[in-house]
Amino acid sequence: MDAELLTEMATFAAVVEQNSFSQAAAVLNISKSNVSRRVASLETRLDVKLMHRTTRKLGLTESGRIYYEHCARLMSEARDADYAIKVMHSTPSGLLNVSVPETLGRAFILPLLPEFLQQYPDIRLNLTITNRKVDLGEERFDVAVRKGTVDDETLCAIHLGASTQYLYASPDYLSPAPPLEFPEQLTDHSFLSGAITYGPIDLKLNCGKDQVELRVSPRLSVRDHEALMAMTRDGLGIALLPSWMTGEQVRSGRLVPVLPEFCGPTVDFNVIFLPHRSMAPNLRAFVEFLKQRFRQNRPWEDRPEAISPNSIAV
Repeated sequence: MDAELLTEMATFAAVVEQNSFSQAAAVLNISKSNVSRRVASLETRLDVKLMHRTTRKLGLTESGRIYYEHCARLMSEARDADYAIKVMHSTPSGLLNVSVPETLGRAFILPLLPEFLQQYPDIRLNLTITNRKVDLGEERFDVAVRKGTVDDETLCAIHLGASTQYLYASPDYLSPAPPLEFPEQLTDHSFLSGAITYGPIDLKLNCGKDQVELRVSPRLSVRDHEALMAMTRDGLGIALLPSWMTGEQVRSGRLVPVLPEFCGPTVDFNVIFLPHRSMAPNLRAFVEFLKQRFRQNRPWEDRPEAISPNSIAV
C-alpha cells in the first residue's frame, strides 16, 4: 500500500465525516481543489463512483459506504498507534478509579497501595471496596480486581493468581460430631456455604486427579468469606475456605483442616479493564505493578498441611 493511497483514503474519510469538501479541506489544512483531486483519483483507481455530489448535498453510493467503513477503521487504527507510542513515553499521572473485592482486596491489594503511590506520585486513586461486580463502563471504573471467571468478552483480563479452597471446622464442632474420614461422610455433617443457596448444592472435591461429587444441604449460606470463617470458627459446621485466610486460625487452634488431602474449586483472581483504556499510562502502571508484586509473592498458595501440628496451640 503506497503513501498516496493512504492519503487519498484519509481525505475521503474526512469528506464523509465532515459532509463537505470545504470543511474537509479546513480540517486537513489543504485547499478544496486538493480534496476534490484526491477523491477523484481514488474513484479512478477503484473504477467506481464513491459519492453523489450536487451543489447542495453529498451522498455515498453503496460502494462508497462500504469503502468508508474500511477507511474509517484504518484511520482509527492509525490514531490508536500514534496515541500508544505517545503515552508509552509519558509519565503515569491522573486519577484512576479502582474497584477491588472486600476480603481479597483488604488482604492483598490494600497493603500494596502505599508502595504504588510512593512509586507513582502523580497518580491519584479512587478506591471502591465491594464484592459487587461493577460495570466498568457505566460506573466509570478504569480497572477492577475480580474473583472468579471473567465471562464478559468485551473486557481485557490479566490473570494475577488463583486460590484453592480447603475444608475447615472448629475443634468444638468436631469433638461431638460424627466421624469424618471420607468425603462421603460430609452428608452427615453441618455444611456452611460461601454462596447463597435455595436448596441442596453439588459439592465437588478433588484429590489429585480424582474427583468426588456430593450433594449437600447447607445449614447456613453467606456470601462473604470473613463471615463464613467466623461462623465456622464459632462451631456451626464445616466450610470450604481459602487457605490463605485460615493460617493464623489453624496455628491458634481455632480451626482444624478437615480431609486436607481434598480441595475444593480453584478461584481465579484477574485484573480487568476496558480495551480502549489498555494503553493509558496510569492504568498500565497499576496493572504492571500488581503483576510484578504477585509474581514475587503468592500468599494464596499456602496449603493446610503446610502448617505443622506442633505449632497449633491447644
